[in-house]
Amino acid sequence: MCGICGWLSWAGEASAPPLSPMSEALSHRGPDGQGSWTDGKGRIAFAHRRLAVLDPLPRSDQPMWDEEGRSLVFNGEIYNFRELRRDLEKEGLSFRCSGDTELLFAALKFRGVQALEDLDGQFAFAYWAPAERRLVLARDRLGIKALFWAPLRDGLIFASELPALLAHPLLQRSVNVGAMGRWLQMGYVAGEETLLEGIYSLEAGTVLEVTPAGTLCRRWYDPLEGIGRRSLVLKAEEAAEELESLICNSVRRRLVADVPLGCFLSGGLDSALIAGAAVREGAAPESLTIRFEGGKDESPEAERMAAALGLSNDVESCSWGDLDQNLSRWARSSGDPLADPSFLPTSLVAQAGVRRWKVALSGDGGDELLSGYPRLRMMPRMEAILRLSPSLRRLPSGLFPSARWATKLKAAMETSDAFDAYQVLQGVWPAREVEELLQRGSLPRAWPEAMRNRVADFSSWTRWRALDVLSFLPERMLAKVDRASMSMSLETRTPLLDHRIVEFFFALPEEFCRDKSLFRRVLSRWGLPQPPKKKTGFEIPLADWLRGPLRQRLGVDLLGGGLSERGWNQELIRELWERHLSGKEDHAEKIFSIAVLLSWLREFGL
Repeated sequence: MCGICGWLSWAGEASAPPLSPMSEALSHRGPDGQGSWTDGKGRIAFAHRRLAVLDPLPRSDQPMWDEEGRSLVFNGEIYNFRELRRDLEKEGLSFRCSGDTELLFAALKFRGVQALEDLDGQFAFAYWAPAERRLVLARDRLGIKALFWAPLRDGLIFASELPALLAHPLLQRSVNVGAMGRWLQMGYVAGEETLLEGIYSLEAGTVLEVTPAGTLCRRWYDPLEGIGRRSLVLKAEEAAEELESLICNSVRRRLVADVPLGCFLSGGLDSALIAGAAVREGAAPESLTIRFEGGKDESPEAERMAAALGLSNDVESCSWGDLDQNLSRWARSSGDPLADPSFLPTSLVAQAGVRRWKVALSGDGGDELLSGYPRLRMMPRMEAILRLSPSLRRLPSGLFPSARWATKLKAAMETSDAFDAYQVLQGVWPAREVEELLQRGSLPRAWPEAMRNRVADFSSWTRWRALDVLSFLPERMLAKVDRASMSMSLETRTPLLDHRIVEFFFALPEEFCRDKSLFRRVLSRWGLPQPPKKKTGFEIPLADWLRGPLRQRLGVDLLGGGLSERGWNQELIRELWERHLSGKEDHAEKIFSIAVLLSWLREFGL
């Protein structure tokens, strides 16, 4: 894992000095080394920060280039690099390194962008082919690794994180108001836009090719391609057997490292599957559990699972004071930014992990694939409710007893469109409230039209999982995990997001994907204990903390006049704040998102 950045200039202005502050902004992603390269003609300049995981010797340092002027900067891991290297050796190629960077460089030289189809991994890279005058930027299938880019008057710049782009002297900064409206709705921006005009996120599974003739962005991988055309007719036990094989194979590939590797272990199913598969593949990774003072403690369940697996499990406690230290770094380390409160505990988990290892296995991805979130299980019923006239819409009592969910469900039932209802359930601010907050009308909807169209014809149980895989998963969940872990210089690998597992779940009959019963069947096949069926998720007691230790800090920010100066409706925030402090309503998510956004805007002078 690393941090990469670069500058393409057809006018011959690209040079190393402007990349220095960009590279410095990525230093947390690569503490083990740094390097830069230019083509000597002013057309292309690359910089790299290295976290050495495979072949940590200097021979695998980046940027990597050859005598013909081709060059590569690469962030990520190619898990099947050994198999691909053997294939290329049969073609007469030779290698001097034992890692994956040289393999990727050789594959791109040998096959061009077609090499993407052979890659099994998580990655974002930039490759320069001087003979064709072509710059290639690419992102992995599911968007585990991010890449941001911005066109300049005669080329473009790119970087692993948005703050690094902002360090380039030629980049103009202005807020994208439409994207801000979408960010407030969701806590992230779906699609290629970002909060800044003219700065884009390369979408998952896409490749951007830049030549003097122009810029072409195309999708090289689509996780939804086989839905409706590829189906598996399996009994439950047959599906569990196939899933067991897929998970074990995925974990085995992700165990390859030349540095210490561990495993995050909560009290839930997903992390238990990953740890269990690692043991079945002959590994014995140390596991780590975090418990939060004032929140739900899952460490007893995690300890029970670790004991059943024969693993050494450490438990670390997290208090409000620990989180408070990380809160001051939120705006810069969350980058894009992110309004997900679990970014804080994820950062602390990474901080605890990096004291032990350089690489960690994580159970992320299972909730998106198997309807693990309440909103995914709710939407089929919500769609039926929305077909009724507003006067007849009712929800069964006690469906979601928390104040937060009661507020969301009430707002969702007041919408007239299923996508708008899902925005309310998944997101932060309902769209109509965002317009009231920003005192603007006709703001863009949460998801771009093209993205909505890609999932519109699917059945309800598939549509919302597919939409999560296209948007929530790469731009919120995986962005959080990547930035939180890499802010601590820790690489995180997510075996459940192997593309073969994703394709498997989208090919299964829907009844297998309405809960995590298949995961439980796999654990039973291994003779392991079953985690509790009800799991709260990786959350902090945010609502209580806003009424307690965070009250003064956020109250000053939200009520000090800064909102009205930006043209926002400060009275709306004041009213929500007072209603939340009363304890009768839970508006913690909305309030926290405003605090995060204001902090980010101030941090970067916007």
